[in-house]
Amino acid sequence: MASISHSFIGSVLETDGSGAQASGRSGRRAKARPSAAVYRVRRTVVALIAVLVVLAIVFAIHALAAPKAQPQANDAEQTAAQAARKRKAAKARAKARREAARAPYRIPRQPALTDQSRQDILAKAQKVADASGKPAHQYVYCVGTRGNVEDSSMRVFENDIFRTLNNPKGWPRAGATFTLGSADAGNCDFTMYLAQANQMTTFSADCSDEYSCRVGDDVIVNEDRWNGATKQLIKAGLTLQRYREMVINHEVGHRLGHIDNEQTCAGPGKPAPLMQEQSMALDGCKPNEWPTDSELWITE
Repeated sequence: MASISHSFIGSVLETDGSGAQASGRSGRRAKARPSAAVYRVRRTVVALIAVLVVLAIVFAIHALAAPKAQPQANDAEQTAAQAARKRKAAKARAKARREAARAPYRIPRQPALTDQSRQDILAKAQKVADASGKPAHQYVYCVGTRGNVEDSSMRVFENDIFRTLNNPKGWPRAGATFTLGSADAGNCDFTMYLAQANQMTTFSADCSDEYSCRVGDDVIVNEDRWNGATKQLIKAGLTLQRYREMVINHEVGHRLGHIDNEQTCAGPGKPAPLMQEQSMALDGCKPNEWPTDSELWITE
């Protein structure tokens, strides 16, 4: 390109304004000197050619550089996109872990008990108790609190007690049914308490602020355990709702005449006996909230 431009420029410099070469007849006459206008034309043409040459060089450089710059831009975009995907995946995994950790503590919503629903539940329990072939035991229980227990917690507590004690999988299989009484009427066979942890020892020095307890006709559920179960049982697969059923049945089991660990795990993977202290040790068994077949007896 440079050689072509040089030749072209030379040809322009040797040409006058009309484009014809000056010549003399018979070679004796000297060439005519170009005019000032011709020089201006030549300089303009040369300048334009120079600009075109520079532009051609710039475009050539840009064309050579562009293929290298584009992959670099693409690589940066891909790296940013990958980083964004990793962040999104990490957030999703963290959310899934949080959801999995919270899942055992979610309590299924149940409708508040009405007089009719209580009658229906009790009728089913009575049918199971009658079919059990065991001596009939009809208990009246009352409900109370100790310490600063919220009213909303008490309403759930009251409903769960009635549903759990009269569940066909529970003590009705041993011939027992349960109805809610009134402390004012003085007709309580026993009283179920929901008590703050720091109030547990007010029932007896033998009670612990870590667990639930039974003292005579008082069946006391530790509020901390009611709201959080134990890490061991949650880790073993028990949900908070199932823990609540277990602690009600276990502590009432004491009132019916059972003692802790009268039976222990029969083998790895089997349901733990209800009266085994499952919150302290499972001994290879699976958590269980209902009395087993061998625990279906009542002495009190």
